[in-house]
Amino acid sequence: MKKTSFLTIIFLISINIIFAQKDNWSGEFKLGGSYYKGNINKTDLRSVGEVSHKDSTFEFNTSYKTVYGINNNIENNREFSSIAKFDWRPYSVISPFIAFSSYNNIYKGYDLRLTGIGGAKFAFTKPNYSYSLSVAGLYSIEKYTPPTNPDETKKEDAEKVRLSFRPKIKHKLAANTYFEHYTFYQPNFNDFNDYMIESKTSITNKLTSVLFLDLSFEYEYVSRPPSVDIKKEDVAFIISLIVKL
Repeated sequence: MKKTSFLTIIFLISINIIFAQKDNWSGEFKLGGSYYKGNINKTDLRSVGEVSHKDSTFEFNTSYKTVYGINNNIENNREFSSIAKFDWRPYSVISPFIAFSSYNNIYKGYDLRLTGIGGAKFAFTKPNYSYSLSVAGLYSIEKYTPPTNPDETKKEDAEKVRLSFRPKIKHKLAANTYFEHYTFYQPNFNDFNDYMIESKTSITNKLTSVLFLDLSFEYEYVSRPPSVDIKKEDVAFIISLIVKL
């Protein structure tokens, strides 16, 4: 919890500094609660922060997400992820990009997963909606958490090359209501039976010029979890307040 609070404060300070000095920058901070079903059947708190710059030449985006849960003074969920992404010519139909991400959640079997990403986005945009498809290659270094079952041998840390396909839809449903959906499908380049799916569907309602209410559904599937005591599926229902600057 201290880590989450510290990151939140640093993020908000960074937004204020950026907006005081730069054009073409935007920021977003999200605070909410979620109900999980899967490896962690529980409710918890989460925060998400994002800072981005976008012009006709390039787009830079960096963000983090933290999720934390505690029950009877016992921690039962702790997740941290971050990503930095660079797009060239983001308003074009075809936009190449590179990205770097990190992920940690011992309750899902990952001490650390570091990933380098390179690919391209194909986009079709109109005033009230946009459709895009990204295709990329991923190189990941995965360090796994020891299994809770003492009779199970720890899975060896691995380096993997994956493909990534991501369709995305954004649609303005009404004057102040927005719909968004994306799904990542990421098979192992050497074994397509080893794959991951990450999907999110959200409806966002604009409350004021900077404040939004967001309702989201997230789905994750890992065909080969790091250990046998980890479930393949995770589902989360999320309610959040968003501040956009």
